[in-house]
Amino acid sequence: MLLAANQQAASNRAFDAGTEAAQALSQQAWANAWMPRADASASASRRRQQINETTVNTPATALSVSATLPLWRAADQATAQAQAAQAEQAQWQARGSRTNVARELSMAFLMAIEAAEQRRLTLAQQDLLQEQWRINDRRLQAGAGTILDVLETRTRIDQSRVAVQDLDTRLATQKLTLERLSNQAVTLATGFHEHSPDLPTAVSSLDEALLLASSRHPPLRDALAQVKAATATDRARTAERWQPTVDAVASTSLVREVPQLDGFSQRQTTQERAIGVQMNWALFTGGLQQGRTRESAALLIQAQARRDEAQAQVEAALRDAYQTLSQARQVIGLQRQVEQTASATYDALRKAFVAGLRTNLDLLNAQQQIYNARQNLVSARVNALAAQVNILALLDQLDADHLAPLMPLFDPAPLPMLVESTP
Repeated sequence: MLLAANQQAASNRAFDAGTEAAQALSQQAWANAWMPRADASASASRRRQQINETTVNTPATALSVSATLPLWRAADQATAQAQAAQAEQAQWQARGSRTNVARELSMAFLMAIEAAEQRRLTLAQQDLLQEQWRINDRRLQAGAGTILDVLETRTRIDQSRVAVQDLDTRLATQKLTLERLSNQAVTLATGFHEHSPDLPTAVSSLDEALLLASSRHPPLRDALAQVKAATATDRARTAERWQPTVDAVASTSLVREVPQLDGFSQRQTTQERAIGVQMNWALFTGGLQQGRTRESAALLIQAQARRDEAQAQVEAALRDAYQTLSQARQVIGLQRQVEQTASATYDALRKAFVAGLRTNLDLLNAQQQIYNARQNLVSARVNALAAQVNILALLDQLDADHLAPLMPLFDPAPLPMLVESTP
């Protein structure tokens, strides 16, 4: 799905087109600053002159070729550097778009896994409740139970059905998101493997991530490229204001005329060749150039501030993601203990219920504690995985290779349809 989303997402295709346009502009600016230019022209005309009673017709043809070689164009050279930096910026923006699409798709996949796993747990709880309902119904028929026990259990069953319907809605929503991003039909996975490890690691340490961020985080690299472009633009504006442009120029032309007077004609051919150096210097622009210089200086300050903000944001986001990952690991261990304690409590209460020492409500509450612990464990595992996805996205590493250590967690079997039995 990641590969399909990378290729098919509309936002990715839009940024790819923007990158190609920026590269084309960079190529144009480079050619304008460094490459020679040659032009050819040709014309044919017929001139008619009336002098008193005399008419003179003069057909003429002209051919010319001119060439210009840039010798010194400081402003154009700086502009070419700015366009190259903007092309680099467009590339990082495209990579950032791919990362955002991959993160959205990965999060939708994890949310679908969480909903599928919660649904599986809820269905298992529903089966247990239905078994308890049948026990209570038999006890009621035998005169050992009460209608209250039956109604309490039936209420829990109905609540579980509502929960399953809500989870089905969540699954349908995530399925639509996955299909929109990948532009293909998607079959949802069943959930976690039954005996999968709690949390494999797919990320490096925090210190390594902070070092990688300056060279891998797309928004930061985008901001750095913007600073580079703004710096080059500022140099270009300064050069436009104070430095001339110097070009070597050469031209050759051929003009042929045939004046016709009273039936007589005489061919005249004129050839010209010129070579030299041409200099242009803006001496007075009415304040235009000063305004452009101030604009470029302000844009440079803006780009530097954006770079500082991007640096602070990625560092804070990485620290928050690693903190979330650490807390999720702790919660996973605690929820394991809670599940074991709740299971032991349920076993003891069930024996007490059979002996008539505990009520049906006590048994239902103990059962609910087990499934609450298991559902909280699922949420903690998903939170830990989401933290790793965020870390990989921040470092522009959210791809199939870096996600490979996490894939054994998931059961790729298709999610079964809900089948309910009515007691």
